[in-house]
Amino acid sequence: MSLEAMSSNPLYVVLADKLRDEIQDGTYLPGSRLPSEPSLCESTGYSRSTVRKALQLLVDQGYVTRSQGKGTFVSDLSERAAAISGMTPTFLSYTENVKSLGSVPETHTVDIRTMPPTQGLRDFFGITESDLLFEVTRMRSADGEPICLETIWLPLAYADLTGSELDGSLYQALNDRYGVHPENGTKSISICYATGREAFQLGVEKDAALMLIEDHVYDQYGKPLHVSKQVMRGDKHNYSMHIPEVVI
Repeated sequence: MSLEAMSSNPLYVVLADKLRDEIQDGTYLPGSRLPSEPSLCESTGYSRSTVRKALQLLVDQGYVTRSQGKGTFVSDLSERAAAISGMTPTFLSYTENVKSLGSVPETHTVDIRTMPPTQGLRDFFGITESDLLFEVTRMRSADGEPICLETIWLPLAYADLTGSELDGSLYQALNDRYGVHPENGTKSISICYATGREAFQLGVEKDAALMLIEDHVYDQYGKPLHVSKQVMRGDKHNYSMHIPEVVI
């Protein structure tokens, strides 16, 4: 059975893991050059975008550096330690996280509307009390069972997104329609207690403890892209993140 067939991770993560293992076991020594993107595409059968994302993941983790026109090179320990010192944990998306647990993710758009912003949303988006935001509510499920109720707030520039588009990947829809993608932001995780509406939709008792995940995300131009709130059943779902290995 192939490596990717045994893994529930995205293909670029599978490839990055394989290359990382080869770096750690000495197949590729510090300073040596990794195979080129075309060579990796040919040897793995993966697309150019998959290979590129795998290499970028290794760059982000400090294992390799890339030189325009020259290639991708294995970092030495001092370079890697410096890269890791400035890193933050990498959080998986809901879809990737559910897949990593061996389940099938589903998304269903519950409601789409425009709404006046709260003070916190006005501060993040830099808008006034008279402005409106595009609000999307989605139910996220795993193997057909409701797991997460998600609310997303976006600028009105994205208000022509349709329910069918939002039933899939939000970031894919934003990239396909507008050419924007998330670049950075903040994520907070805490505990909240189910409201009557949340209890009904998630199938839990009112005031049951739930995981609350809040994201404030900027696009590649540094502009506010979205704020999202995920209310999630902790008894049915674990949230994962990758914490870089520390080099001493």
